[in-house]
Amino acid sequence: MSGGKEGGARQAGWERRLKWVIAIRLLVAILFLGSAAIFQLQERPPYPTGPLFSLLALTFALSAFYLLLLPRVKRLEEFGGFQFAADLFLSTGLVHYTGGIVSPLTFVYIFPIFGSGTLLGRRGAVLMSSLASILFGLLIDLEFYRIISPVGDAASTYLSTGFVFFRVFINIVAFFLVALLSSHLGERLREVGRQLEVQRTDLRNLKTLYQDVIANIPSGIMTLDLEGRIISFNGTAERITALKAKAVIGSFFGEVGLDGFPGLEDFGAREKDPTRAEAFEALFTRRDGTVLPIGVTYSSLRDGEERVLGVVAIFQDLTERKQMEEQLRRADRLATVGELAASIAHEVRNPLAAISGSIQLLHDEMQGQGQERILGVILREADRLKLITGQFLDQVRMPRPPVRGCELVSSLEETLFLLQQSEEWSPGIDLHFERRVEDLQVMADRDRLKQIFWNIGLNALQAMSGGGTLSVVIGAEEGFGSVEFRDTGEGIAAEQLSKIFEPFYTTKGRGTGLGLSIAKRLVEDLGGRIEVKSPPGGGATFQIFLRRLSEVGSDAGSSTTLSSAGGVR
Repeated sequence: MSGGKEGGARQAGWERRLKWVIAIRLLVAILFLGSAAIFQLQERPPYPTGPLFSLLALTFALSAFYLLLLPRVKRLEEFGGFQFAADLFLSTGLVHYTGGIVSPLTFVYIFPIFGSGTLLGRRGAVLMSSLASILFGLLIDLEFYRIISPVGDAASTYLSTGFVFFRVFINIVAFFLVALLSSHLGERLREVGRQLEVQRTDLRNLKTLYQDVIANIPSGIMTLDLEGRIISFNGTAERITALKAKAVIGSFFGEVGLDGFPGLEDFGAREKDPTRAEAFEALFTRRDGTVLPIGVTYSSLRDGEERVLGVVAIFQDLTERKQMEEQLRRADRLATVGELAASIAHEVRNPLAAISGSIQLLHDEMQGQGQERILGVILREADRLKLITGQFLDQVRMPRPPVRGCELVSSLEETLFLLQQSEEWSPGIDLHFERRVEDLQVMADRDRLKQIFWNIGLNALQAMSGGGTLSVVIGAEEGFGSVEFRDTGEGIAAEQLSKIFEPFYTTKGRGTGLGLSIAKRLVEDLGGRIEVKSPPGGGATFQIFLRRLSEVGSDAGSSTTLSSAGGVR
């Protein structure tokens, strides 16, 4: 495949060179045509112009023939040699009709010899100079011995044998010198051409490598000249800034929405001292309003002579890194919570059990003495303390649930019924349950699944203490079963959305801040995820995704309502 391309390129190169040869031949012929026309205007021309016009007409005809034949010839090197040989015969005729041995145009032999030396190499040049020597010597011999008649005043000149020999010798030596010099020059030109082609290939490969590296590097790269005009802008820079390279290259950074880019606001100071490298971490607001944390490093752009040409900005989108740092901080907080929970569970749970048992005995003994209400409050608060310590223990030593199938719909219905019986339920709450699938098996443990739904549902009820509508939708997506809890409470503020799953974070006076944290931990252990949305003034929506055990669910499209007293209806 590569050989075919190289052969095609070589053929095209030869065609281009031969076209230049034909063009130069025509140019020389036109010059001689003008000279012949001037001779013809004279009263007594030094040479007969009729043969000259015939030779020039033959030259034009042959050039047209060469151009027509050029696209059809495969062996262009031999074709070029044929043209040079024909030029030597035409040159011999021209020398004959312009005086023979005394012709001032013997130099025309040099053109085909020089052309053959540059195009055909040393061998071709020597062959053409030999042919020129033979043709010139033969012409002079034929004229000297009067086999053909000399033209013009050459007849008297041929009486001197020494003069004839000298002229022939000088011209033949000139022919071979031109052949050697032109072939040497041609070899040098071809060698330089090969070196240039190698360097051009290396440069092209280097440019391709540079473009590939710059295009695929995971950092944005932007270069600016000393006036603040953008010179280059790679693909990652396009993705981070949401700007197209075509739109920004050649423009000043302030004209394309990059005036708020970290570090560019003091570009004037950097222009005065562009050698200093600087690093920034700041927020960048794109034109669409998206805010991204980015890290930028600036350094000077220099040429090979260490002259400063501009500034290079290398920057990255730090969103994922910031999220990872936040996860690490959350993991550290969870580790602290674990230690604290273990300590509390150890110090509080056992004494609390003893206190609860003692109060229960007092409650039984004091029946009918009017103290049951006070003791009931104490027992309920003791149960509440046991619940808190239990949540701490769940947070610390939560076992990884066994991977087995669990029916999602029935688990959810049972949990919703229990929520309706809880203390958080109020008569002003309307529960709407929509089933979009039936008999959906998910990768979960039934008890843990009910705990997830209980914590999410309880959070929704607490958000609607004054009444509202709790909508629960169960469905399926690609490889996941989904459960959506949507309440009509006050919603969650934007600054609180990133904190609601953190341990101990709560906005409720009676909350422990562990319910949502435990629910998220359970869902992630099951290989699922929780997503939360809260538009301003529109309540909150928690969507739970759990991996499906098998593709069993079928669209039912049914909508069922739960009453506050009877469960599913």
